[in-house]
Amino acid sequence: MRSDNKGSVPVCGKKWAPMSQPQPELDQLRQQVARLDREILEKISERLQTSRLIGEAKRRAQLPIRDFRVEASVMERARQAARELGFDPALAESVLESLIEAAVQTQVAHQPVTHKGEHQRILIAGGSGRMGAWLRQFLEGQGHTVASCDPHGGQFADLSAANGQPWDVVVLSTPLAILPETLGQALQLPGKPLIFDIGSLKTHLVAPLQAAAAQGHRVASLHPMFAPGTVVLTGRSVLVCDAGDAKATEQACDLFRETAVSLCPVPLEQHDQVMGGLLGLSHTVNLLFGQALGQLGLSFERLGPIASTTFAKQAKTAAEVAAENPELYHQIQYLNQCTPQVYAALQASLERMRLAALAPEAEPFLELMGECRRYFFPAS
Repeated sequence: MRSDNKGSVPVCGKKWAPMSQPQPELDQLRQQVARLDREILEKISERLQTSRLIGEAKRRAQLPIRDFRVEASVMERARQAARELGFDPALAESVLESLIEAAVQTQVAHQPVTHKGEHQRILIAGGSGRMGAWLRQFLEGQGHTVASCDPHGGQFADLSAANGQPWDVVVLSTPLAILPETLGQALQLPGKPLIFDIGSLKTHLVAPLQAAAAQGHRVASLHPMFAPGTVVLTGRSVLVCDAGDAKATEQACDLFRETAVSLCPVPLEQHDQVMGGLLGLSHTVNLLFGQALGQLGLSFERLGPIASTTFAKQAKTAAEVAAENPELYHQIQYLNQCTPQVYAALQASLERMRLAALAPEAEPFLELMGECRRYFFPAS
């Protein structure tokens, strides 16, 4: 269809007026935004310069680089300011998290400090992995002397090469499948150091850890519930599993106690059952979401621009899961003895959902949604 009047575009038989040129008011507003952006960036620069001065003052006072309680206070102050100023506190959190990360990077660029607390020599088995590298930076930031043991770039190729060193703490951050072997090697180190793993599964470690504790070794088991790129620990959790030595468990917790993380006790024998839901099920649902979209022949490039709010949220999470380490995610599924139960529950729920969605009457679907709602909102 062609238009009879130049500059107008017919749509469904109607002619729309030609688009007007940008108004001077719009140009002025854009210039104002540019000025505000400049002012914001200047303030960021000023904040980073102040962070450098804080880092220098900490080094002179022999204080740790990270003060997680102060960071938690900064985040709460930002949330409160956002509420007072009338915008989403989540935006304030995101901005402040980036600023804190930049400040930390500025401060840790210098030689790690020695803090006034107990100084410990810590060996990380698997220190060149993502979580091992995070732990090393975290512990050095707290003032400890940290070495790594890893055939892929650690200071020592394996634990036997680190034998003879006076280690106070040994952290096991190797792949899940070889954690029992690594634990066995760590138990041979002299001096009976505190030994704990940070594995995301524990079933295959229950018996070795409890046997080691019974033999007088100082062993515990932790599980940081956050990604290795995490900088701000406010609101994060570390699961704490007692392997039979309560004192050793407390000593492992002490490494995180001055941070803003929540230390959450979980029985060692029940850890993997909990992970079946927190990790195994959530990973599976997100991967199935992407796989099913592919089977339907719906490209993400096509759906992204027209996404609903729910789809956009789900797609973001599913894409993040799909980009993670596939070997690790396979181990989380394969090594968890509760995985068959997870898939049985998922299969039963999916079949019930299928039948409810295809039924002409609404009652089965309404009942299913009601059960789901009551799970998340039991008081409603």
